[in-house]
Amino acid sequence: MGLDYKVIGSRIQARRRMKGITQEAMAEALDFSVGFISQVERGVTKLSLDSLYDITKYLDCTVYDIVDNDCSATKAYYQTDFNIMYELLSPQDQRLFYYMLEVYAKNRETIK
Repeated sequence: MGLDYKVIGSRIQARRRMKGITQEAMAEALDFSVGFISQVERGVTKLSLDSLYDITKYLDCTVYDIVDNDCSATKAYYQTDFNIMYELLSPQDQRLFYYMLEVYAKNRETIK
């Protein structure tokens, strides 16, 4: 199975946002264009190992944290990723998401 660049990009974006770093600041620090960072985060471009290493070093994580496919099947991975994404939401969106999840959980048997 090949690398899923959309997943890789979303993990990079989540870590960048969690650290409060803009695409512009990250691009400048790494000597990349903002467009390149945007394309990487959207998963529309492949990145070299050197670029991936530079990005992970800048975000204070490992390449393994970004590309590991095996960990995506674990509950702990989903919980961590979920928490990162949830924290990026505004308080109003968190409340809305909570209610949506609550309705889904109560009705998931009828949805199938």
